Amino acid sequence: MKVCMMSIDFLPNVGGISTHIIELSKALTELGIEVHIITRRTDFHGKKFETINNIKVHRLYLPKIRFGSVLYIINQIYTILRLKKKENIEIFHSHTRTDSIAFRFLNRIVKIETEHSSTFLKAVETDRNINSYKKIFDATDYLLAPSEELKETIIKIGIDPGKVSYIPNGVDTTRFHHNDDEKLKEKYNLKNKMVVNCPRNLVIKNGVHYLIDAIPLIIEKFDNVKFLIIGNSNKEMFLKCKKKVADLKIDDYVIFTDSIPNSQMPGFYGISDIVVLPSLKEATSISGLEAMATGKPLVGTKVGGIPMLIDNEQTGILVSPKDPHALSEAIIDLLKNNEKRKTMGINARKKVINEFDWKKTIAPRTIEIYKKIIDSKK
Repeated sequence: MKVCMMSIDFLPNVGGISTHIIELSKALTELGIEVHIITRRTDFHGKKFETINNIKVHRLYLPKIRFGSVLYIINQIYTILRLKKKENIEIFHSHTRTDSIAFRFLNRIVKIETEHSSTFLKAVETDRNINSYKKIFDATDYLLAPSEELKETIIKIGIDPGKVSYIPNGVDTTRFHHNDDEKLKEKYNLKNKMVVNCPRNLVIKNGVHYLIDAIPLIIEKFDNVKFLIIGNSNKEMFLKCKKKVADLKIDDYVIFTDSIPNSQMPGFYGISDIVVLPSLKEATSISGLEAMATGKPLVGTKVGGIPMLIDNEQTGILVSPKDPHALSEAIIDLLKNNEKRKTMGINARKKVINEFDWKKTIAPRTIEIYKKIIDSKK
């Protein structure tokens, strides 16, 4: 079988969609599927083609001009038709709304989309742009959703339930495992400190500001702790978070690292004692899965796909969103209970090995969908 992923969000970008695509593609390749990826390049003279982990990556130029995305989509349609003819690609699998627009102009290919976006959830909540999403969904042969919430919302706007499936994000449990990196502890002055890790980009939907509000409550009860906030942001959001930290006089407890390449994240989870997901919206959090695979307990909010990861009081603790007091109580509980943290971490790793491993579980389920759609087209 030959599959082509489509996403403007891909390496070297750091984030959930980019990680999903490279990890799923690697697992599919290891299971005998030939994988191509159509993505963007912003440098006109940049690489047009490269191979990453036996995955064939086609980079199309996305000019930074008005209507640049239109030119990209036209080039994308041409590339899809070329790959269909020359490489005999059987499945085209889109991962962003921009990429899926091309599907509306293509009929003789098998089209699948994974809807990752919290932007879609917000659009439905506010009753904005729903028709544009529906037109794109109608143009696809099948839809995948990495959380039950996304699946139900897709169905809610009028899409046939028979063409939508929930397949969660996954994790490479061989790459993410316990790894206590002493050099990282030295670099960030974390020796003899408890570490609470929040691997979240600084955007509103990730709720990092609620964790920052919880920190003064935590250090009142447990002050031998540092908070790592790992993720990128625009300058405005970063300055807002830094100002909040300064206003709360907790500068000595908080470290902002900016984005970290996924290849380095096992070490950052390894030096952590607790990982926090204070999200307001979330699919099946890849960061959460990576932390669990590393044997760390989660504190997460009861939104989106997070409750699919956290068996409350077994693999972590679930709290209500937008609630700094609940966050602080859960974090203090785990900081003070070594055995509880250890037991939850062991349970967390067992859960992801059994339910969320890319190669063992997620890629095979995806292949089943691919085969089902191909057979239905015969």
